[in-house]
Amino acid sequence: MEGYFDIIRVILVLIGIVAAMIFLYRYGSKYKLHLKPRANDYGLKKMATVPLGYKKFVSVLEIKDYVLVLGVGEKEMSLLAKWKKEESTT
Repeated sequence: MEGYFDIIRVILVLIGIVAAMIFLYRYGSKYKLHLKPRANDYGLKKMATVPLGYKKFVSVLEIKDYVLVLGVGEKEMSLLAKWKKEESTT
């Protein structure tokens, strides 16, 4: 019987921790805690990353008006393709 109370106590503590994390995430910006990620000034956005092997991958980045395809290895990085982003006409 005492084991059940211990399990219930652990579950209640975990629920309290999750509730505190949600509270801090929602109200952190209101109280200037800066918990949410900010937009960067460089206009850099990672679109996709495809792993090719151990510490090797291809990544597609969007930087302001350009799209870059980078090949990244353990000790090197190379530009595979680069093109100017088209303006959407909607």
